Amino acid sequence: MALLNCTFNRPVKTIIGFLMMLAATAALYAQAEPYANVKVWVAPMTGGSAEDRAYFDFNLPEEVKGSGYELVDTREESDFYITCTLDYDTEYEDNVITAELYETPTDALIITTSMGYQTIDEMNDWNLTMIYRLMANAPISKSLSMEESEFIEVESENKKVFPRYRLLAGLRGGYSLRIYPKSASSYYNDGWGNSFEAAVHVSYDPWQYFGFQTELIFTMDSAQLTRPGDEIVAGKLLNITEKYNSFSLMIPLMVKGIFRVNRFVISPFVGPYFTIPLGKMTINDDKKSAFSVKVPLGVTAGVELGMHLGPGILFLDTRYAVDFGSTVLANETTVYQRNMVNFSLGYKFGLLKKHPPPPPVDDTQATP
Repeated sequence: MALLNCTFNRPVKTIIGFLMMLAATAALYAQAEPYANVKVWVAPMTGGSAEDRAYFDFNLPEEVKGSGYELVDTREESDFYITCTLDYDTEYEDNVITAELYETPTDALIITTSMGYQTIDEMNDWNLTMIYRLMANAPISKSLSMEESEFIEVESENKKVFPRYRLLAGLRGGYSLRIYPKSASSYYNDGWGNSFEAAVHVSYDPWQYFGFQTELIFTMDSAQLTRPGDEIVAGKLLNITEKYNSFSLMIPLMVKGIFRVNRFVISPFVGPYFTIPLGKMTINDDKKSAFSVKVPLGVTAGVELGMHLGPGILFLDTRYAVDFGSTVLANETTVYQRNMVNFSLGYKFGLLKKHPPPPPVDDTQATP
């Protein structure tokens, strides 16, 4: 028996890169969620040698816990139970373990699966696979009380299950590096500036791995820009430095991935934003030299690294944003195109809990 049968190109590239990352990460993480409210009992092994029985009596219950299910001590406490028989196949000269999964309330057999091995150490790599094959066919449809079914924190020997929410809200704030490259329509040279972001953060997560996010971001641009002047000294045309200050409210509309590793949440995101100027742009801090501005749409992409801490999630947000075009003054002067690299720290609370998604149901019975 076998063992186991800056231009428009830059935003477009940014969007494509993050969509590819979302797809690749989803493929890696789209596995069974832990179902800590599903109780499983593993019956003592029968048949085989005392050494083999002792090995499986220890390892299979550990793999049940490692798969995210609640291991119970008696069959009466369980929703599903597993029985295992150890035997020897004389035709293939293999030791064989045959496992069966039953539904406890009805004692109905759900699936039978078998594996062969020469030495007990070979099963170190396959015990978890056998549990996955059994439980993937379990028709889990428990209807529990509100306290049990909504991912209340559950302590086990090796895992902690954290609450899941459809709606979250919080605040974040941090540093923003601004880069203002020279464009064909502007007579200013390359410039840069230091700024900040302070944002109200709201996310809606209707699905297990994908959600939506928007923010109200209060920020400032303070650009030190140089341009050729009219004065020539020692045969060289002197540059003139001017400082442009403005406040604005940015509102991004983003799609994001949601990938969980124990207490950590990793959320790459991408989406467009629009900008609402708050007041006029001043030049060299001169209130008399103030102009209304028109700010173009842009795109942002980044990743949020979160950690469950206390009643909510503490997160680090890092992102890149770029305007699709240039900011233009009311007198038609082209000022700059913004490129922004932002780092901020935030905290968000869950507002609307959601139930854990049910596992896939497969009523077929198969033996490898």
